[in-house]
Order: sequence, then C-alpha cells, then structure tokens
Amino acid sequence: MAKKRKHRIQQGFMKLVTKVPWMRRRYSKWVLRYIDKSRSKGRTLPPELQRVERQLAKVPPRKRAEALEEALVSGSDGANAASREMRRAMARQQRQRPNGKGQRPGTVGGSRVVERR
Repeated sequence: MAKKRKHRIQQGFMKLVTKVPWMRRRYSKWVLRYIDKSRSKGRTLPPELQRVERQLAKVPPRKRAEALEEALVSGSDGANAASREMRRAMARQQRQRPNGKGQRPGTVGGSRVVERR
C-alpha cells in the first residue's frame, strides 16, 4: 500500500516538473550534475540514469541540458510515439549496416563477399 502511494507521489511530482518550464530546466541541470559527479567519483548509476547517460553521450556537451529537457517534455506526452520512432530508426540503421548483418535479402553489402557460382 505504501509503495503505491509513493509511486503516485513520484508521478505527480514528475508531472509537475515536466509541465513547469523553470522546474524542468532546473531538474535537467540537477540530473546532469548528478551524472557528472557520480562518474567522477566512480559510483554506479541507477539503470534508468545509465540509459540517459548513454543517450546524452551522443550529444555535444553544451546541448545536453536542452536535449534532456526535450526528452522530459516528449516523455511526458508522447512516450509511446517516441519509442516507436526510435524502434523504426534502429531497424533502418540495422538494414543499412555495411557489414552485411541485418541487410535486406538480395542486396550486396559493402564488405560482404558474394559467392561465385
């Protein structure tokens, strides 16, 4: 019972954070500082933040706060649509890999050797 209540309180807080712009900016900066401090001290991050850290590693350092804030906004109203887009993009990338894995049947890859008959 207490677990459900705690989860409901956390959801309410995050809904408030994602709706109010200045709170969203402050929260994103806090998360970035937390990730940086944990990395410098050699601490392990929770699994959710590890995933966020991997995603933010692809973004230039000056744009990370904006990217995190944008992810918070999109996660609050269109989480399913965003994940669907990500799955489709990943499938496209796998089909276009030059090493031959995940290519469409009948296509010749860049590094793939075609057998002679």
